[in-house]
Amino acid sequence: MNRVAVFGNAGAGKSTLSKRLAEITGLPLVHLDSMKYRPGGDQVPHAECELPQPTT
Repeated sequence: MNRVAVFGNAGAGKSTLSKRLAEITGLPLVHLDSMKYRPGGDQVPHAECELPQPTT
């Protein structure tokens, strides 16, 4: 297993589940909101957004 994507509604426990999965699997935990939004909620322009690249 190389990666796991967790999706769900607000308040569904995505962060809790993701943290636990990272602990169990040793995979890195990446919150996409922290890459797409600056503090205060301003969106990072697409040209500046650096999302993790898949590894093979």
